[in-house]
Amino acid sequence: MSLIPPIVLCATLVAVSVVDLRRRVIPNRVLLAAAAFWLGVTLWSGGAGAASSLAVAVVIASPLLAAALIRPEGMGMGDVKLVAVIALYLGWEAWAALLVGLFLAGLTGVLISLGNRRPPAETSLPLAPFLAAGVVIYLIPLQ
Repeated sequence: MSLIPPIVLCATLVAVSVVDLRRRVIPNRVLLAAAAFWLGVTLWSGGAGAASSLAVAVVIASPLLAAALIRPEGMGMGDVKLVAVIALYLGWEAWAALLVGLFLAGLTGVLISLGNRRPPAETSLPLAPFLAAGVVIYLIPLQ
């Protein structure tokens, strides 16, 4: 496995995490560049599995899309698109990384809520840094 795609994914995650922490938005241009890079690498290597990888990304991002549509104040569409990009790079294995990231976000939200003595529903956090942490935690043993 080439190290370049995971490095590009991690650079993407750092960039969107910083912007999400500062402005509470995930820039489409960064996600589009990462997806275009993935597509270029996939086509350069023969294009095998491109359609199935796209399908996996749609399947993995769908639960977050449903959550964003049901409760838009709780999750933005940038988070959904970020999950789709993560799934492009990791395939089905993205589930594990995303579960770790969502667990970290939930745990942090609960701890902040307890510290502030407020209900968890009143605590909002940018999700990208936690998704990034989940991906990095997942990727470290693979290298």
